[in-house]
Amino acid sequence: MRKFIRAPEPPFLAMHWQEWGQDWILRHANGQPFYWHQVDGEPVNRKLLPLLRAQTQDHCSFCDHFPVAPPSLPTIEHFRSKTIYPLEAFRWANLFFCCMHCQQKGFPFSEAVLAPDDPGYEFDRYFRWDHTQGTLEVNENATLEDRARAQATIEFFPLNIGHPTQRKMQLIRRPKHQDEPLDDWPYRDYLGAPPEPIAEA
Repeated sequence: MRKFIRAPEPPFLAMHWQEWGQDWILRHANGQPFYWHQVDGEPVNRKLLPLLRAQTQDHCSFCDHFPVAPPSLPTIEHFRSKTIYPLEAFRWANLFFCCMHCQQKGFPFSEAVLAPDDPGYEFDRYFRWDHTQGTLEVNENATLEDRARAQATIEFFPLNIGHPTQRKMQLIRRPKHQDEPLDDWPYRDYLGAPPEPIAEA
């Protein structure tokens, strides 16, 4: 999960997120479906998608897959579920650009789950790569709390289902295309930190 810096909140969202959240609280309590409000005749999600994508250079905020395109669709992830935390449904800090794979949650949300824009988040603090398997692993040198948070995050999104084989394939392809910017590849942290070669005896 690649760290990014969240962009400033768009003014139209700063003005309305609490009002829209309160409206959704009432609608949800009455069994009505969620919908995105409109600003200047355009649904809010359409206005937000380009802003959210720009933060991650069009990569999924969680698995870093790229491009987020068919068979996936670009989506907006509510980090804290809009049904459990309805007031957060339109809050800028709760919205992430996301692929459909990461929308399929493996476990219920808990406050232990990491967000890639958390001020204290650093990849090496929580995770390491197993390049032999293509898997994202818990950093065994982290504190007990940080290890628990890393495990919760891997399971929640789920970051090791469907990805390891693709990661290993990209790691094989990357040396042949070194002239292509890393941002044009999925799994940038994985590709950017290849394993050290084994020294010959």
